[in-house]
Amino acid sequence: MYDATTVASRAVQATDALATGRILVVDDDRPFGGFMIAALETRGHDVEWAGCITDAMTSLYANRYDLVIIDLRLPDGSGLDFLRAATDEGLLANSAAIILTAHEFDEPGDIRVFHKPLDLDPFLDRMGSIVAHAQKRRGNGSVSHPPLKLHGISHDGARPGKSAKIDLVLYISASSEKCQKAIRAIHDVLERYDTSQVKFTICDLSGRPSLGDADSVVFTPTLVKRSPGPRTWIVGNLDQPELVVDLLEVSGVDRKRDGR
Repeated sequence: MYDATTVASRAVQATDALATGRILVVDDDRPFGGFMIAALETRGHDVEWAGCITDAMTSLYANRYDLVIIDLRLPDGSGLDFLRAATDEGLLANSAAIILTAHEFDEPGDIRVFHKPLDLDPFLDRMGSIVAHAQKRRGNGSVSHPPLKLHGISHDGARPGKSAKIDLVLYISASSEKCQKAIRAIHDVLERYDTSQVKFTICDLSGRPSLGDADSVVFTPTLVKRSPGPRTWIVGNLDQPELVVDLLEVSGVDRKRDGR
């Protein structure tokens, strides 16, 4: 059972000067917070999360961060207003801040804005560059931590589909070469299995980022195993076919007789 959609991407430019540092992620979406923490930690950053402006302000009074990544809309106010208030309080002195959102709005000239969906590796490169510049301004370099070997994150449970043993959704940005490679890699794996037992949907977020909200997807490519539970995300690194094979095997999908 195959379902496919197609479209164009908004990617962040990669830069050369990368560093690790302390980052605060402010967003009320817990799965998104989990994605961001895990992704940033793979680059060695020390990452904390706050679910609202009140908690974020408490964190800023207690600590100093190289970078604050904040959502535009939060339950207790605007991320943009928060950043300006924190700047006025002197809480962001020598720190960098960005807004990460799926919403269109009149972007300020003084704060960088990144729009979902994002191509993971270029985004992480850009965050490393921003951290490096913040540290350079402060004249205080940071010690690098070894990257974590983390490929996927599991969160909540999901009900198994009635007509398939596994329900997979691949979120892509169509113009991304990495996303095209992910499609080919997954199709190569599925060739070895009974695809009547697999529901596989390709969802292109290029034109409609909100399509990723159902699975709290921020980065492309992301493969989501919706069912059987627990729901599982494989983010950004789909060139290792054994990760997809593991999902199929654990879900009990039968190999073809000549499958290897």
